Amino acid sequence: MSEQKLKSAVHFAASIKDMDLKQGIVTGYAANFGSKDSDNDIIMPGAFSKTIKEQGPDSAQPRIKHLLNHNTGQALGLPMVLKEDSTGLYYESKVGTHALGQDFLKMVDSGLITEHSIGFGTIRKTVINPDADWYDQTTQLHELKLWEFSSLTAWGANQYTPLTGSKSKQNAEERISKLLKALDGGTFTDTTFSFLNEELLYIQKAFKDLSTTAPHVEQKTDTLPGFVFGSLENIINSLK
Repeated sequence: MSEQKLKSAVHFAASIKDMDLKQGIVTGYAANFGSKDSDNDIIMPGAFSKTIKEQGPDSAQPRIKHLLNHNTGQALGLPMVLKEDSTGLYYESKVGTHALGQDFLKMVDSGLITEHSIGFGTIRKTVINPDADWYDQTTQLHELKLWEFSSLTAWGANQYTPLTGSKSKQNAEERISKLLKALDGGTFTDTTFSFLNEELLYIQKAFKDLSTTAPHVEQKTDTLPGFVFGSLENIINSLK
């Protein structure tokens, strides 16, 4: 029996390709081919062909799910199309009319959800440089058993990724702007509002933790809807 693992669609800044709000259809990529991730794994073309044939939407026993954050109790909708192309694992899902599904569509429309991750088991792989230390090895994943693919509400691929470097700070500022806009004018359920607020609190804490280990750097002041920020300290204060 293969061990179940999780893997993000690396190098996809926006893995959601398109959305039809009226029809509730979302399309995008759950994984991509040829990119080495933080585990030094590379998903190879053809890795999903057998599992799609056996348990994909057009199979006799469709079992692959579209979830939120890998939570089996939070199914978003029904995958209608799941196939490989030259880029990676492409999907089209019909999102449910339940509250979670409708909140998901609103978060996609607001730019709060842009990334995916897959839950899978490894059936066949090739380890390059098997005698080297693990960080010098590369593993090519040739065949995977796909259990589910998930849309991620977390900030970035992992909401616990440390804030380091100017790019991370810029991404955080952009994320804060979207969160504040969503909280101010959104029509989400109370559960989703609570989740978004918790994410704001997490980013606030991350900035505070960063300020204790890095020198304060003033940035050019800019104006965003609802608040003005220049330095990281301004952002933190605006969230209090």
